[in-house]
Amino acid sequence: MSESDIFDGCARFCPAGDLETLVVRGPDADDFLQRLISCDLKKVISGSGSRGTLLGAKGRLLAFFDIHRLADGLLLVTDREQVEILGQQLERIIILEDVELCRRDHAVISIQGRGSVTTSQEITALSPDQFLASASWRDGLVVNRPRCSTHGFDFIVPVSQLAQLEQDLEDRGVALATAESSERARIEAGFPRIGYEVTARTLPPEVGLEDAISYDKGCYAGQEVLARIRTYGHVNRQLRRLSFSDAARSDLPAIELGDDLFADDSGEKAVARVTSVAQGQGVVHLLASVRRSHADEGTQLQWRDEDGQHHYSSEVKLPFRP
Repeated sequence: MSESDIFDGCARFCPAGDLETLVVRGPDADDFLQRLISCDLKKVISGSGSRGTLLGAKGRLLAFFDIHRLADGLLLVTDREQVEILGQQLERIIILEDVELCRRDHAVISIQGRGSVTTSQEITALSPDQFLASASWRDGLVVNRPRCSTHGFDFIVPVSQLAQLEQDLEDRGVALATAESSERARIEAGFPRIGYEVTARTLPPEVGLEDAISYDKGCYAGQEVLARIRTYGHVNRQLRRLSFSDAARSDLPAIELGDDLFADDSGEKAVARVTSVAQGQGVVHLLASVRRSHADEGTQLQWRDEDGQHHYSSEVKLPFRP
């Protein structure tokens, strides 16, 4: 199987920022996190996780993550850079709470692709069938967690069991995807990435994280801003997927980060900005921040090169939604 279609089978995902965990333990762990993060921990029960965010006072994203319940605490899964942010922000807020933050005592391996359901069944005898549904396994969890456009599972185990899990995957011929193919899978599926779709000014509804927000659980940082947007207004830009292709060409002109996209009815006024790009054979997949006026699914957007010799059009598609 070539690298370009590695997720047609089953492969070990290789995110640009390795997946890491932060476990919040202690008698006050639930109350402490419930006051700080955007999802409702009352809905994070054994076997059912959630996406969540940590926000600033103006509702801007500081970090986003998956959160699951363990027997002895709450486990957050995100990339290495955001684990640093989460740890620093949460540690700063702990005053009198009986809370302990534990990093690197669990490891995460993510298998992705159409064959991941079979592979998960072979290794664990488990394959939870809903987004972020989980099952206990090897003192950790098996989680339904697509990170590509088809299927995927996160295996979360104590670090002491990582070597055995890696051997199990090797025995079944599960290859390690390259960072490039994993990034392409992320873009095709429409997942945001910090530093690309997510900047210091990003609001959760702008990047497809609506399911990470609770509007009725009570106060947390940024909650009032998001509630006002939901009740009285809207965000001006939203994350969308596009794919430009040309069957007659294998080497499409390079589309770059920050390039403008246009609509047929917009003249020379840009209506979108490219935030992530993945080149393929005769196709370019990308994510873009699109003006609300042109963000409806099916809207045609156009990329143009500087000299006007090449124009490529694509339908707007929604980002990942659970």
